[in-house]
Parts: sequence; structure tokens; C-alpha cells
Amino acid sequence: MGSVRGLGKLVRPAAWTLNQRRDITSWLAQWFPKTPAKPVVALKTPIKVELVAGKTYRWCVCGRSKKQPFCDGSHFFKRTGLSPLKFKAQETRMVALCTCKATQKPPYCDGTHKSEQVQKAELGSPL
Repeated sequence: MGSVRGLGKLVRPAAWTLNQRRDITSWLAQWFPKTPAKPVVALKTPIKVELVAGKTYRWCVCGRSKKQPFCDGSHFFKRTGLSPLKFKAQETRMVALCTCKATQKPPYCDGTHKSEQVQKAELGSPL
């Protein structure tokens, strides 16, 4: 619903001014939930990658990316409320990046994927 010009001044219908804020708030709540979704298990083993010194990476936190272990934007389109972990490689080296999303040292694998809880979990399900 838009504004209407009448006799040289801008006239806004009452419904526009009363409901506009609520409509924006509900739209934002859909895309940015107050309570983020839980990360899901993408894989049960880490992925070894070579990080290049000085390059910035975005590690998938939500587990929904199709480009594991890196983010492809799935967290936004699936409205998870989660964001990727942005980090810069300090040196060029091979590392194991976590894909179970339960590591205590993100983005690096700490062996948590070997736990019974992760091994029993279904891929794509939260822990």
C-alpha cells in the first residue's frame, strides 16, 4: 500500500502507518530468527585442505553448505540465524577442517567426530 498525493500534501492511509512496522518486523524475524538453529552434522570425518597464507576463508558453521567445509550461503537461505566463521590463514599448510560441527576448536578438527554421539547421529541432523 503506497502514499497518495492530495491537494499538495502527502497523505498516508492509516493502515500503512499502523501496520508497516509490524510487517517489517515479521519479515526480519523470518530471515533473522532470534534463536539460531543448531548446526547439523555435515560429515563424520574432517576434510583436509591446503590453506594459503594471507587468504581469508569462511568455514561453514551451520553444516548445510554443499561446499563443505566452506560456506556457500545455505545458512542464509535456510534461515538458520547462523553465520560462517571468517578466518585468515597465517601460513600455507595442510589442515583438517571439521565437518561434524561439534569441534571445540573451530574451524579445525579436534577429533570430536570420533565420539559415539557424532557417530550415531544421522547426516544432516543436529547433535
